[in-house]
Amino acid sequence: MARAHELTPTTFGRTTESIAKELNESLCGVVINASACLRMLAGDPPNLEGARETARRTIRASNRAAEAVSRLSVLLGETNKVITTVAPSIKGSSPENT
Repeated sequence: MARAHELTPTTFGRTTESIAKELNESLCGVVINASACLRMLAGDPPNLEGARETARRTIRASNRAAEAVSRLSVLLGETNKVITTVAPSIKGSSPENT
């Protein structure tokens, strides 16, 4: 991941878009796998091995979503540091202060 001081608006947009896409895909995987697991358990007889595997996939998808949220949190934290560092100098160079 790019460091916040290296982020241009375009890079920032692409990075957040990528993280959001990954998060969305992971959350869709959670829903799909949980639904499949319920169907397997509702069968007569229940497909316990299939349900176990879909539960494992649900856990993996949940972990991917958590990792995406963590990366987004880091990105926003680093971006906030840059903003708080740069904002005073931008404010000080505005036309109002000249």
